[in-house]
Amino acid sequence: MFEIPSSWGTDKRIQESIDNSFYSWTEKVRYLTEQRKSDNVIRVLSTPEYLGSDRYDMIKEFDYTHNLVTNDGEIFYAIQGAGETPSSNENFASGRFDMGTTAYSEAETDTYNEYDVSTTSSISGSIQTFTSGYPKTNDTGDADNTGDATDAVSYAVNYSAASWNDTDVEQGAIHDNATPVTASKLLAVFSFTSFAKTASDTLKVFVNHAFENQ
Repeated sequence: MFEIPSSWGTDKRIQESIDNSFYSWTEKVRYLTEQRKSDNVIRVLSTPEYLGSDRYDMIKEFDYTHNLVTNDGEIFYAIQGAGETPSSNENFASGRFDMGTTAYSEAETDTYNEYDVSTTSSISGSIQTFTSGYPKTNDTGDADNTGDATDAVSYAVNYSAASWNDTDVEQGAIHDNATPVTASKLLAVFSFTSFAKTASDTLKVFVNHAFENQ
């Protein structure tokens, strides 16, 4: 049996090792923890990276934000909850995503008029129907949607590389019009930290609406 000299500072080194391991683990899960607390919109941009010898890999970039459900969106959920049929201009269960270039201060009274700022914000080609199978609850089929839950309804869109591209994407919305007009109703609207989608990138966007105690 032997005793390690106290001058070696063993206890301090062990504690430092524990601390470093904890901070490393915390950093890895921090973004997910924060996203679960406040952000229900997930943006996944996938960019091809050349590995040589005609081999490519897709690098995923995640970003998280939150949305504002409009007054029309709240009415839609009330109608759905009562088993009633939404009007043709507010049937968001058969809706579309729409990406825009101009962020603005969202309000519950917003319609497409506010979203498509000066009729120049909506990106051509970005009005696209939901990914097949959405909306749905308990979205366990796509690991990229870390906001899924049994008490949340998830909406999703998958944009191919060829669908559209833009150097400044800042805004998004859900509505139910293939050709929206200024009065078109919105389910929800959300802002992104500005990013670019090139002609080589694919893009997925998830919006998760959870219902908490009211």
